Amino acid sequence: MDRLTDIIIDTAESGAKDRIHVSRLVTRGPGSLASAPAIFSAALAQLWMAKRRGDVDVLHINVAAGGSALRKAILARFARSLGIPYVVHLHGSRFHQFWDVAGPHARKLVDRMFGQSSATIVLGSFWAKLVADHVPAVRNKIVVLPNATAPMRLAREPADDGRARISFLGEVGARKGTPQLVQALGQLADRQDWTATIAGNGAVEETIAAARQRGIGDRVAVPGWLDSAGTANVLRKTDIFVLPSFAENLPMSILEAFAAGAAVVATPVGAVPDVITHGKNGLLVEAGDVDGLASALRRLIADTGLRNALGAAAKRDHAERYNIENYVTRLEDIWLNAALPGAGQLALAV
Repeated sequence: MDRLTDIIIDTAESGAKDRIHVSRLVTRGPGSLASAPAIFSAALAQLWMAKRRGDVDVLHINVAAGGSALRKAILARFARSLGIPYVVHLHGSRFHQFWDVAGPHARKLVDRMFGQSSATIVLGSFWAKLVADHVPAVRNKIVVLPNATAPMRLAREPADDGRARISFLGEVGARKGTPQLVQALGQLADRQDWTATIAGNGAVEETIAAARQRGIGDRVAVPGWLDSAGTANVLRKTDIFVLPSFAENLPMSILEAFAAGAAVVATPVGAVPDVITHGKNGLLVEAGDVDGLASALRRLIADTGLRNALGAAAKRDHAERYNIENYVTRLEDIWLNAALPGAGQLALAV
């Protein structure tokens, strides 16, 4: 959510200076759990003061499962008490699980948040159905708006040694399927025409050990967390991007790989099937299918023509459907439709 919010704010501020002003309202922050109540109370106070000053016309509420949902439901109720309309933007990969385990009071609070929104933004058809099934009153206010990223300005760099370069970006661990990825790469140990980078925070040491155990430690780099420059550098040197997750909403990393023109292998979870059409702009493999994942990677390593064709199609799709500038234009229309009547310069907090 934070990465997308940063891009949205930068793009909206640079492209609509006379019409829209966006400010960030932090309700949780990176601190300890003990500091969370104070941060949330400060956010409510900020919103109240902004309303008193006439500095807010609409509130954009980013929501994920668990504590985020409950916190944002309280925020939504407070905004409504102040007469501030709000838009709910559903993120995260586990909201369907949260709805199943949340208690009746929590479900009622969250359902009210969705039901009283001016619009509810979801990232794909799976999530649209989920929200509509749980809160039928919001069905006509659901907007499917996939995530977006900036286009890649620099061209991909060819490999010096001609080997196919496989990359993973994300949290290293069970939910993202990195143990299965290492197992699949282990099935390719007989080939010398590939290298791999598994980058992200999480189970870094365990992944290094697993790669060594399978005899591929010399070809699998596990650098840990990368900043935006490091991520861009990996993508520029990626031929095959792989994300074998068990649960997702719509990963930004897939869209960044699209922008880079890499061939993508992913699992059909969350909104991923809305983005990837198997055999046209990527390959889909069932979550947990190590043999299927190894087969897809082997196929792309061997078939340069297919790899290039999938990457080119992905790059075209990014330009047409997942470019951040087009995304923000659509988002601005949603904000304007939700804003208080008579709003001139639109002011909102996200």
